Amino acid sequence: MPTLDLKIVGGTLIDGTGSPRRLADLGIKDGRIVAIGDVSDSALETFDASGRVVAPGFVDIHTHYDAQVLWDQMLTVSPWHGVTTAVLGNCGFGVAPTRPQHRDLILRTLERVEGMSLTALNAGIGTDWPFESFPQYLDVLDQLPLGINVAVMVGHTPVRLWVMGDESTTREATAAEIEQMCQLVRQAMDAGAVGFATSVSKVHIGYSGRPVPSRLASFDEMLQLASAVGASGHGLIHYNVGREPLWDAYEALHKASGRPVVWTALLAGSLGPGSHRIHLQRAAQQLQMGLPIHGQGACRPIQMEFDFRAPVVFDTWASFEPVRLASDLVNRQVVYADPAFRARVKDQVAGRGNYDDWFAGKKAEGDTRRAAFKGLTISWAEDASLIERKLVDLAHERQIDPVDLMFDLALQSELKMRWRIALLNFEESEVQEIVQDPNVVLGLGDGGAHMSQLCDACHPTYLLGHWVRERQALSLEEAVRRLTWHPAEVFGLQDRGRVAVGLPADLVVFDPDTVGASPLERVYDLPAGEDRLVSYASGIDAVFVNGQRLSTGQQALRPAGQLLRQRPT
Repeated sequence: MPTLDLKIVGGTLIDGTGSPRRLADLGIKDGRIVAIGDVSDSALETFDASGRVVAPGFVDIHTHYDAQVLWDQMLTVSPWHGVTTAVLGNCGFGVAPTRPQHRDLILRTLERVEGMSLTALNAGIGTDWPFESFPQYLDVLDQLPLGINVAVMVGHTPVRLWVMGDESTTREATAAEIEQMCQLVRQAMDAGAVGFATSVSKVHIGYSGRPVPSRLASFDEMLQLASAVGASGHGLIHYNVGREPLWDAYEALHKASGRPVVWTALLAGSLGPGSHRIHLQRAAQQLQMGLPIHGQGACRPIQMEFDFRAPVVFDTWASFEPVRLASDLVNRQVVYADPAFRARVKDQVAGRGNYDDWFAGKKAEGDTRRAAFKGLTISWAEDASLIERKLVDLAHERQIDPVDLMFDLALQSELKMRWRIALLNFEESEVQEIVQDPNVVLGLGDGGAHMSQLCDACHPTYLLGHWVRERQALSLEEAVRRLTWHPAEVFGLQDRGRVAVGLPADLVVFDPDTVGASPLERVYDLPAGEDRLVSYASGIDAVFVNGQRLSTGQQALRPAGQLLRQRPT
């Protein structure tokens, strides 16, 4: 009678801690690793990993699968790229707690701020939600046949909406309302939330062009909610501040809670060329002071595809206020055709420097968006001859103002023409410095969000293929550590992200010579046939979740994931 359920033999083990690779077999029983080394016991199944790396399953700390998990328990595309644990609830967004009368508001918020299709959300979740409170939401996840492991943060936006309703987007909370929010946060933490997430980022604009609820919170409200997290004895605070770090705020939130703080986003070009270096230095200083404050960065360019039905890249432009207030697509097209609106857009562009240079991409000191706009490219059009053409080149050829051409083309396509633009993190040499900094927590994959606009959930295989094999910016051991134990440790997921006897057998087997992420491809597989961008992995031979293998067809042979509830230690 075999004594093991599974034996993985012949592989090169990289255990996630940063230790040197070594040849080792693994023995697995009841979903856990029971032997490492020369494993002679027999097994029901043997997997030959010769010539391959065996590593802990990757831990993705920045996803937005809060709604998608209700219809797609595999959380695609993450496990395709070796992810075995995903953290939901980032940036303060989520679907719980939500009162029945606020369901449409919360979905419209997700539609607006996270680029989710409202049609897909309604079709995927339905009208009869099986939860209202955050503990009920966790109970629902606990009963789902999850393909991978899931941990959840409670979000400031649904908490605020629960207490204040529609006024959560227009004013600060009263003392009584803040106390109600604190009770909800304590309830969520007691139920097993791994943290509390919030956002003050200016790019986070919700339904009807209003700021998302968390942006209306006073800092005193933030501190009291942080204190509620601290009272639980576990968890962390995720604080999205946008482009400019708020160092004093991070320290105040940690002091109020006694818990780690993870902030976003540490990106190249956020405040001009080279600005990331100051951020890396200041973040290192806080860690050297013993403060558990961690900057979260990305290893891929922040590149977005959009159309003018939802021009998300212009969300913070004052000139686009009429677009944000337009009640439907018909009214939005009227705005785009309005010469007065176009004049305001041109004025705003001119205010950033020489008008022609701005569209040509010539950078002024500290101006990264001008260079980004140089790359504004048509990614899809009915006229195939326009695909992959840059706006600035077409404008020069046709001798027409770029702003006018941009809106003319959008209107001619009934706003269906798609555009691609690199917003941040596109200077390779600067991104490399962020990737190489051992303190930066890698994330920002945004799995489940902006699905028709980007797909960065493939960042683990991109890191291994681009930054390790092609650029040799990291050792394979360090790259694996940054994808596994480092994020798991920061988020308090102590039994994930390492290969060690007694730990759950979350594992990925890959070929270091071929691992990578494919170019993005548009598919139409969301509920109601809505579209999304996906990236396929190469070089991933097998993914194991709690000892169970996910098939190469991207579907679980049998449900293996778990809801990871975090309790006080």
